[in-house]
Amino acid sequence: HPPLTDKCYLTLTQGLNLGFGGNPYGPAGTGKTESVKALGNAFGRQVIVFNCDEGIDVKSMGRIFVGLVKCGAWGCFDEFNRLEAEVLSAVSMQIQKIQHAIRENTNKAVLLGREVEIDPNSGIFITMNPAGKGYGGRQKLPDNLKQLFRPVAMSKPNFDLIAEVILYSEGYRDAKTIAKKLVTLYSLSAQLLSKQQHYDWGLRALKTVLRAGGHLLSKQREAGVAIDISTEAKLIVQATRVNTLSKLTYADAARFDQLCQDLFGNTEFSNIDHPELI
Repeated sequence: HPPLTDKCYLTLTQGLNLGFGGNPYGPAGTGKTESVKALGNAFGRQVIVFNCDEGIDVKSMGRIFVGLVKCGAWGCFDEFNRLEAEVLSAVSMQIQKIQHAIRENTNKAVLLGREVEIDPNSGIFITMNPAGKGYGGRQKLPDNLKQLFRPVAMSKPNFDLIAEVILYSEGYRDAKTIAKKLVTLYSLSAQLLSKQQHYDWGLRALKTVLRAGGHLLSKQREAGVAIDISTEAKLIVQATRVNTLSKLTYADAARFDQLCQDLFGNTEFSNIDHPELI
């Protein structure tokens, strides 16, 4: 795991051990939800992700909590600070009852006016984008709610290392070099291309390209094609262009192709053909 993931896992597991929840917070695309899901997967827990917004009331949250504690699943509440201030305050009382029951091993708590059995394997996690800083509709958490979760700051992830590991797992032999070039391409694109609302040069977009590259590589292997370093570079460029060019303006598409040529040198550019659609 990258150092950021290790820090996140350590904080979340210590929080669970003490009977609290976990609160990874930071900008979008830094792996907050993915880290909670991966940790749950390692523990063999079902992780259910809920996306919070202003329309969710106290009763809705209460019903979700009842379902989670009855089946022993982990609940990951994305963008938790988008809930209304009154809802946040009332929800803190429900979470407090659940955590107290787990800590004291009583296995029962009163939720929504009735006694509910609580599975000690259940856990509650929240993720948040920072209040302000271009993220509208976010509240600051009340102090009594902050105390129920162990916070961990998810800063800028190590793109090079993550890209390298994914490429190795997809079967690329020259993963280190390709990952470095691909991350540089995305970094330069974010700086040099025009600013559009729908452009995404973050980890999500990078991961999509890497997975697409892995799919292309496995198709070449199935077809019996000999794979060398130049073929790997060609496939990654192909996956990058197919997943990116359609989102770009005409001028940005030309610049993006130029950046690809600068970084990947003599690599042949080609599009993915779908003969079955013709």
